[in-house]
Amino acid sequence: MKTKTKVFLGVGLLLLIALIIFANIRFQQKQKTKVETQKIEERELRAVVSASGKIRAKTSVDISASTTGKVVGLAVDEGDVVRRGQALLRIDPTPAETQVRQIQASLAAARASFDLERANLEQSQQEADRQNALFEKKLTSEEFLQKAQTALNVSKLRVSAAQQDISRFDAMLKSAQHELSKVNLLSDIDGVVVKRNIEEGENVFVGAFNNPATVLLTIADLSIIEAEVEVDETDIVNVHVDQEVAIKVDAYPDSSFKGKVTKVGRSPILGASSGAQQQATSFEVIVQLISEIPRVRPGLSCKADITTGYREKALSVPIQALTLRKPSELKAIDPKEKRRKAAMTNGESDTTNVKEKEMQGAFVVVDGKASFREVKTGIAGDRYFEALSGLQKDDEVITGPFSALRRLREGDLVEASKAAKKTEEKE
Repeated sequence: MKTKTKVFLGVGLLLLIALIIFANIRFQQKQKTKVETQKIEERELRAVVSASGKIRAKTSVDISASTTGKVVGLAVDEGDVVRRGQALLRIDPTPAETQVRQIQASLAAARASFDLERANLEQSQQEADRQNALFEKKLTSEEFLQKAQTALNVSKLRVSAAQQDISRFDAMLKSAQHELSKVNLLSDIDGVVVKRNIEEGENVFVGAFNNPATVLLTIADLSIIEAEVEVDETDIVNVHVDQEVAIKVDAYPDSSFKGKVTKVGRSPILGASSGAQQQATSFEVIVQLISEIPRVRPGLSCKADITTGYREKALSVPIQALTLRKPSELKAIDPKEKRRKAAMTNGESDTTNVKEKEMQGAFVVVDGKASFREVKTGIAGDRYFEALSGLQKDDEVITGPFSALRRLREGDLVEASKAAKKTEEKE
């Protein structure tokens, strides 16, 4: 064989071997699934429950009238600072004063009647003593003695009745004086008048059983401010007293105020249902503010972010990396069988074995292959979960795309896309 022929044969053989190697590499590349990955790192995690509500004063008193009449004096206006015992408004006292004077006159008459009956008692006592002495000397009859004794007993009863009249009118006088005191409405606390629903000259009425009295004034102690928020039933189990809270008031969108949970409702907030759709169940949570809100007003809308869990350095797994799988969905299958099932199910997971228990976990890239790790999670942040077991620092977990993640099985060849690498470098 000529040397030139040998050279051509050698070159051809090398080209064939190179073509086989290239074809094998291309085939393997076709078998690889392009995925997005992210490394497991330690991060600061904060679990937060958000709720909306209103700002209110911890101590607030509604002032209503206890007697009917016309307002003849109004001493305060909204925004005025008042002290405990300070006069707020005055209702026309004429009817109550007239009643007091009438009872005082009746009491004076009762006392005069008591003095008269007491004098009659003394006279009856003297007559009875005289008749008794005469009877002992047999100078009078028994009939006169009995008459004197009966008159004495009657006088005693009249004195007792007159004394009871004095007590009755005295009690009536105290009641009338109490009614008279109701015409002056005083502040029960130190605070600020936050609401006034009455004007001088208007009539006020006492509330009845089915018709409560109108609130004339509302006084609030603004030294201690609270936020009353509604927490959904799915989050209330994680909320406890003394947890830290960040309060954002709509009136101050660029500011955040610190607070702490002081009360967690045990009963749901009752609300009316609208049509066929039932209102969501919520629970009341009271948050006491630690930071001072400038020019605070009760009723301001606010949002509370309640910190229900915190880790300074938590092994964190991205939320999108976690998936639920059954053991049968993780077993490696032949590529031909894999393509056949993917075509039959349009890429969906095989769910024929419904009795299998699903496992929560993540796929980790190990030597270019996907390896499923069962993961136990702790607190949940906005974008990451705390990984309590199953993962280690610097593990490269697959985060997407979702279409690829849901079809992955144990041992599948994977390749991190360039877009995913660039995203990871930016983070």
